[in-house]
Amino acid sequence: MKTPLRAAWALLGLAVTVGLGGCGEGAGMNAEHRLLSPSSEPVLAQQSSALSDTLEQYAARCDAAIGATVPDFNCDLGTLVPTTNHVNGKCDRPNRLNQECDPGSRFQVLVDTADVAIVAHCRKQGQATNYYGDIAVIQTQKKTGATCFYQALGTLYGAAVKAPSKGTGGWNWLTPTQTAGIRCVRCHDNGPFVRSPYLTQLTGVNKLPGAGDYGANRDQPYRFIGADFASWKAFKVEVAGNACLGCHRMGTSNQFGDDDGVALDLGIRATATSEVAKNPHSPASPIWMTPGSTYYDAANASSAAAIRACALRRTEVPLPDTSACRITQYTDVGVPNLPGTFTAVWEPSTQSEIQVYARTYADYREKYDQLWPQGWRLHTLQPYVVGTQVLYNAVWRPSTESEIQLYGATFATYKAKYDELWPQGWRLKLLQPYVVSGQTYYTAVWRPSTEGELQTYGATYASYRATYDSLWPQGWRLKLIQPYVVNGQTYYTAVWRPSTEGEIQTYGATYASYRATYDSLWPQGWRLKMLEPYVVNGQVFYTAVFKPGTTGETQWYDASYSSYRGRYDELWPQGWRLKILRAY
Repeated sequence: MKTPLRAAWALLGLAVTVGLGGCGEGAGMNAEHRLLSPSSEPVLAQQSSALSDTLEQYAARCDAAIGATVPDFNCDLGTLVPTTNHVNGKCDRPNRLNQECDPGSRFQVLVDTADVAIVAHCRKQGQATNYYGDIAVIQTQKKTGATCFYQALGTLYGAAVKAPSKGTGGWNWLTPTQTAGIRCVRCHDNGPFVRSPYLTQLTGVNKLPGAGDYGANRDQPYRFIGADFASWKAFKVEVAGNACLGCHRMGTSNQFGDDDGVALDLGIRATATSEVAKNPHSPASPIWMTPGSTYYDAANASSAAAIRACALRRTEVPLPDTSACRITQYTDVGVPNLPGTFTAVWEPSTQSEIQVYARTYADYREKYDQLWPQGWRLHTLQPYVVGTQVLYNAVWRPSTESEIQLYGATFATYKAKYDELWPQGWRLKLLQPYVVSGQTYYTAVWRPSTEGELQTYGATYASYRATYDSLWPQGWRLKLIQPYVVNGQTYYTAVWRPSTEGEIQTYGATYASYRATYDSLWPQGWRLKMLEPYVVNGQVFYTAVFKPGTTGETQWYDASYSSYRGRYDELWPQGWRLKILRAY
């Protein structure tokens, strides 16, 4: 089917959203050409069998994964942690690690960007001027959850702390093996930062990152970098309807033998009638949990006790998995295995980006509705089919542009919507036909525009190519193209826009043939505009469109999700962002 010199609008009847309305920055790279084959083993899985790192090696791994380095710093320039109403060893907000008031301790935010947080906590522990007994640094990537811990203990001169990248010879840092032996994950089991009143009371430039964000550590990713930390695992503990889960997850870890961590210990202390070294609950010294509360609440304490009772079952095999008690690992030495095979193309950029992978429509839509009012709009969207289940991959970029979508519509429904939107000044941004049980459905996204637009739907290659060849001399170029397969037959849906730009395509090529074309076009100044892998009778074929360009480009082909995600996490801090993402 073809719609002439105009546009059409339509896509599923599940939902249509109209509205008017970011996560990562890194260093840019010089233009380069990379054609990469996927690794058969996830990056982090490789670390689990590695030898221990030196401090310099560990710092280098952390810097690469996180995208920022720990600098030299001066503890004395940190903010003094208030020790208010300190009498007889008690104060309003003692530290929760050692359960003590520790006058003279200082906290410092070394880096805090949209992507990275690096903080230093210098615990005084009775040391003389310029000296501290415990200096700890946490370095974390907010988007990927990659986190590193550095520790120093003893009589430490804090006025000139050298960066961990300078090694144990540069300053008194413990080795990664020694730091891992402290098992920081025992307490830091629901995210990098423990947001207790001890540190959340700070304001100004050294305010704890995420303080006041009650949703922090609800579902943010979290993982540990380095060979010495590869065995650490954290789990979320869930009890249906439990008040402790209203804002954040409750964590526990695989570091057994200690009754500590958020679910086993901190939750109990946070809701108890009293705490060690803490003044009685009062407006000057309010109870820790829940936020905004002042005094003990038996219902909250009961909720914490229920979480603890569930967490105590963390050694069961299999882990408990009922609404009354569910324990789920959410960190690992690798990344989750998600269905599908992934192909991606990156380009140099430092723009913010949020993604979801292999989501059901309901889960995808929940994320969409969450991001919309925050000023995020779709950059890519792909429904793909595993068996008969439709899953969604999506990438958002910061924007306040209007946007309309339709999901999983028959062609008739899609076309009716297209025809409705066309005269209102909406044009296609994304169009993705897909097939379930032999039936073709359409998902589409429109943006405001009055640009000319032509389409053809469900055409054989011969029919599509005849249309292409007739439109080319009239000044039309491809805006979107999507091959899809019904009962072993490949069909093409395409959208053209007015243009006289150069364009080269390859259709239904094997990887070897596509790769040969790519390698011949690259030095001539052609770059990928569109790339669509698809499967016919078990074999992968590629349709690609190239446009003139000299920008750098990196690709990853036919990879498992874990392999793709390892590559994504490696490229992010180097200043690469997704240009194309496809799964099948």
